[in-house]
Amino acid sequence: MAQGLDVVGTRLRAAREYAGFSLTRMAQATNYSKSYLGLVETGVNPVTLEVVAAYERALGVGVYRADINHPRLRKIESPEHLQHIQQAVESGDPDIFAQGPTSSSIDAAVAPVLGSNAIGHFRRWAVSGETSTLRANAVSILGFLPGRENADIVVSVLENDDVVRRLCLASEVSRLTQCAWDVALAVADDPAGAPEPRRLATKLAKEAVDPKDTEARWCAGYLLQRMAVVLGPES
Repeated sequence: MAQGLDVVGTRLRAAREYAGFSLTRMAQATNYSKSYLGLVETGVNPVTLEVVAAYERALGVGVYRADINHPRLRKIESPEHLQHIQQAVESGDPDIFAQGPTSSSIDAAVAPVLGSNAIGHFRRWAVSGETSTLRANAVSILGFLPGRENADIVVSVLENDDVVRRLCLASEVSRLTQCAWDVALAVADDPAGAPEPRRLATKLAKEAVDPKDTEARWCAGYLLQRMAVVLGPES
């Protein structure tokens, strides 16, 4: 099995444990057998796109989450496609990350297997990528990575790049509520005008303390602060 797909199995297990799901509960939620999922998580059986999608539907939190509702969303088309993406970014080619917003499965599969060269590329793309799409996608990848330097870059870009901040805020809203992309952009522009603000605030509150995603924490805090005026003292 390719290294990248081995790591995806590890990330599936990490996401399951993060959500507090036992392997038995995950088997019940996905309609796969416990033994099969155990072999997938340990890399004995290959990770398929169907299994990844099943974990995403069951968990909805952590690394494997619902995707944003965007007409140009880029997704993994095959295991070979994932390997191509990994090889491209290692060589300094942003590839799919410059073509449109990327799915949670791409971000979560690529982030844990990046070498030092690729991490350096993403740090550079986040700050000075040619397009806002590339910069926003790079911020999303860095948000998943541990380390103070990565977190500092994420925060700096979100604080100083108005266009990327808007895209990242809209992505957070879209992912949590599955609203249309134009609605998500409107909320990014005016968080106080969010439809069903208390429902969104409840979801944001969980994101704001998520230790695994710097981008999500920052965006959640930003949105909650600006929604306070409509939430009132009960929030």
